[in-house]
Amino acid sequence: MSAKGELDEEIESWKGFPWALRKAELEAWNRMIREMREQFGDAVEKSGRTFTTDPFFMALLLAQQKMIKGLLAELKARGVDTAGAPAANSTLDA
Repeated sequence: MSAKGELDEEIESWKGFPWALRKAELEAWNRMIREMREQFGDAVEKSGRTFTTDPFFMALLLAQQKMIKGLLAELKARGVDTAGAPAANSTLDA
């Protein structure tokens, strides 16, 4: 089975989790999964792992890091002091 199929199976294995979420949390979950799949689905596919939980969570973490980086850059552009926050000019592209 392809990793994309395995990724779909991994996401399906979490079906009980979003079922228990409130509406706003469910919307965030669905958006997070969609963005992770769009941005990092190929990386999960190429991970070579037949057990996709580790690449699944790495992809989610990368998507979150990209979002944080973008938000910090936006705050900095608006003149907000982000002292103490991680540098917005990391090696990740926005």
